[in-house]
Amino acid sequence: MRILYVSPYPPARDGIGTYTHVLARAVRERGHEVAVVAARPHPDAPEEVIGALGGGVAPLRAAVARFRPDVVHVQFAVPAFGARTLAVARWLAGPGVPAVATLHEVSRDTALLRGPGRALYRHLARGCDRLIVHTRAARDTLGALGLDGNATVVPHFSAPPPPATGTAAGLRARFGLGDDRLLLAFGHIHVSKGLDDLVRAIATLPPATLGGVRVVVAGAVRRRHGPFRVFEARDHLHQAMVRRLARRHGLRDRLVFTGYVPDGEIAAWFAAAEAVVLPYRDAEQSGVANLARAFGVPVIATTVGGLAELFEGSPWAVPPGAPDRLAAAIADLLATGPEGGGVAHPPDMVPDSGTLDMVPDSGTLDTDLSTVTTRTVAVYEAVRSPLARIPGNRPDAP
Repeated sequence: MRILYVSPYPPARDGIGTYTHVLARAVRERGHEVAVVAARPHPDAPEEVIGALGGGVAPLRAAVARFRPDVVHVQFAVPAFGARTLAVARWLAGPGVPAVATLHEVSRDTALLRGPGRALYRHLARGCDRLIVHTRAARDTLGALGLDGNATVVPHFSAPPPPATGTAAGLRARFGLGDDRLLLAFGHIHVSKGLDDLVRAIATLPPATLGGVRVVVAGAVRRRHGPFRVFEARDHLHQAMVRRLARRHGLRDRLVFTGYVPDGEIAAWFAAAEAVVLPYRDAEQSGVANLARAFGVPVIATTVGGLAELFEGSPWAVPPGAPDRLAAAIADLLATGPEGGGVAHPPDMVPDSGTLDMVPDSGTLDTDLSTVTTRTVAVYEAVRSPLARIPGNRPDAP
């Protein structure tokens, strides 16, 4: 098959772009042809990028026509496309090719944008033959919009990042971390990620524990475009508030902000971490959680969105907005070590005999890249052949 992805894409600094890059490479390794229409033009775009939204409709249509896609796969979230979101909706209505959309942040987008957000997602769905979400919670959001009948849950994959160009020891030396035990808050800084709750939690740790711990905020505020820059400004204000809160609690030296993390340093930060902390107040899913799973680093997380599914039963899963419970989980992990509590996982979602419908099984959630790629390609095959059984996970799926 020839798969055309419409998505942010490297070298743009965007988590969804990284997701698409990894998935496209895995699909290409299965023998399929891949091309990309990027959210925005970039002079250093790789060869598979054949065009970008906003760069002129006629040249883009011509490039797509030359590629002759069998399936168009849009990797969508409102922050990923910003002012070009409506261009995505027009794109889905235009090519006359089977279309799939992975909705990375449907719950967050519709909660934030309310009525207009719900209308936008219904409009996008009308241009799609199949929708993909990463969690059951996201599918429930689609259900409230009347769209779950056309949705498939395909978990966010766990896949290591590009090869390391740095070491944990090198990062410790550069940021003056010494031998402290590191709690890693990784990824874009966002108001919904609960860094203020993390600071409040750390402030309640006993002095003997706190003295040997650092919180590393490894990431930067996500760049926004057009009218969505107001959300970028909000996140900058949130970061400033977190810094003030740390100073107020006397934690200025316990909190380290690294700024944007290049791909080659991702592995080193996870190698240096005692645990990954996800104190989110709101989340659709978390690529960071899946990175931690890929690296075997324990995770302390709140039970929001897909995190509740991913870490159900974990002794280090806590309610959102509860710094006291977060502090207790941090203290427990630091006292017992990664093996002290163990991590219970939700039922595995594995192919039933003869179908790709997700059914519960004992074990861990299968977020292996190979499995996720297989399920995604199965969706492509289904939309190309309308009479084929479409992989899904509704209770009434045949």
